[in-house]
Amino acid sequence: MKTTEIMNGNVIKLLFFIILVFLLTSCATIISEKDYIMSISSDMPNSEVVINNSNRYKLPSKAVITRSKENLNFKILQNDTIVNDTILKPKLSNMFWYGNAGQFLYLAPIAWLIDLNTEKRFTYGKYIFIDSLGNIQKLNKLFSDKYAEIYFKKHKQRDFNILLAIPHINFFHLNPLNETPRSMGGFWGFGIGAEYFYKNNKALQLRGDAITDIFIPVPAAIDFDESVPRESCYAFNVNLTDNFHIKRFQLGYGLNFAKNTWIYHGYYNKPFEELVNNEEPEWVEGRSKTNMMLGLVLNTYYRFTNHFYFGVIYRPSFFELSSSKLIYEHSISFDFMWKIHL
Repeated sequence: MKTTEIMNGNVIKLLFFIILVFLLTSCATIISEKDYIMSISSDMPNSEVVINNSNRYKLPSKAVITRSKENLNFKILQNDTIVNDTILKPKLSNMFWYGNAGQFLYLAPIAWLIDLNTEKRFTYGKYIFIDSLGNIQKLNKLFSDKYAEIYFKKHKQRDFNILLAIPHINFFHLNPLNETPRSMGGFWGFGIGAEYFYKNNKALQLRGDAITDIFIPVPAAIDFDESVPRESCYAFNVNLTDNFHIKRFQLGYGLNFAKNTWIYHGYYNKPFEELVNNEEPEWVEGRSKTNMMLGLVLNTYYRFTNHFYFGVIYRPSFFELSSSKLIYEHSISFDFMWKIHL
């Protein structure tokens, strides 16, 4: 018994030591490499760059750069003539800030002391663009239009893409038959579709998705108390949209078919109009109402990477197909979308 207790105590001490080492070590020290790849491009013809008066690269090119607190000499040449002789000053990397922002919650000053003793915390920029006048721009991967222009796949007429999407945050406004209007919201969904470019900056998209109002944002087992009434909803959508692509933005509009379902979970007293054969009122479990709707769809997306987009979809519906009535419903989704270029 004592031997087992000693072993368990040693395991706990080892785990505590490992966790402590992790807490006292910053992300920049663990993850950042001493050397990194710098991508250098230019719209200046016959251009080259000489780094620290030693390594010479014909543009566009990729250079191996060593992280340091010293300035980096950048000499730009066109047809062997120097057009700009300048320096790039080091700055603290994003990994330093991201890592130590997390460390701020626990023992941050100690982790910072570790990071402040390594030159891995520095960067000169990962993406460098040299314009036609020889001026240097450091490009931001997530927000720079120039970065997108250089590194993203350019849309062309007859291009075809497969779309995979996660409409993760969803809001609903529903009008179930014989019920008061409901406004609800939650998480989770999945979408799939296809995109065809009929012009370089215009594309048709056909897409279908299923969205829900599950109240937790991450996958987990849910154990509902069946004695407590609750409501839920979900929707199936199929839409055809015309989309304009402007730099990193995509704007679309079109037609949408929606199958919107509202569900009441719990027991209720069956109303008189639902009774048959003069039966007595009784308590029955749950009820659901579904509307088959026709309406519009509007979307806007921002292109963060070559394949990843984030945007918002608004699906207002006006015409209920099964009853031929005009009613208003809508769903709104915050959508993560991936495009697979074929």
